[in-house]
Amino acid sequence: LVDIGGGTTKFSIFDKGSLWHTDAVALGGDRFTSDIAIGLRTPIPEAEKTKWRSGCALTALVGEEETVEVASVGGREPRVMSKRLLSDCIQPRAEEIFQQLWDAIHRAGYQQALNSGIVLTGGACMLDGIPEIAEQIFDSPVRRGHPVGLGRLSDHVNTPAFATSVGLVMYARRHQVVQRNRSPFWGWVTGGLTSLFKESF
Repeated sequence: LVDIGGGTTKFSIFDKGSLWHTDAVALGGDRFTSDIAIGLRTPIPEAEKTKWRSGCALTALVGEEETVEVASVGGREPRVMSKRLLSDCIQPRAEEIFQQLWDAIHRAGYQQALNSGIVLTGGACMLDGIPEIAEQIFDSPVRRGHPVGLGRLSDHVNTPAFATSVGLVMYARRHQVVQRNRSPFWGWVTGGLTSLFKESF
């Protein structure tokens, strides 16, 4: 399981239903944004918007004629640029993230434990081309993970970006009855989390 967060990318290796190993690398989706800002000479907030609006992590998936409008610095007029230039800013960093993960897995000696494939979560994994790059580097099946069993909330949070948040709330809810019998404080905490989640989504 690979969770691409903003500042770090964390991974967990499971075997026979048990957690065997966890680790992280100090690279995440925020690096895509900063690379776009530098490469396309656009402010960070605009780089973030451009990343989600038009970003693709694999240049081969972008048509030669595709373009993207990029905001300029200093209030100047936006520019129309090749979408492949945007992809060229994202792909090297995506490859670096997955290569560092692969190196960390090798160092830990778990490279043979990935036969069942990789599940990606986190907002950055929703960029087009991310699963394809991961498959190239890990030489293993890759898919995006989505929260399941959410009932009426699924329309709002059924994306990889919410996988960790939803998982924490579901874990707390599942263990609420047992823990409440042991600790009134834990019941109050998990009940508060569940209420907050329902109010927010």
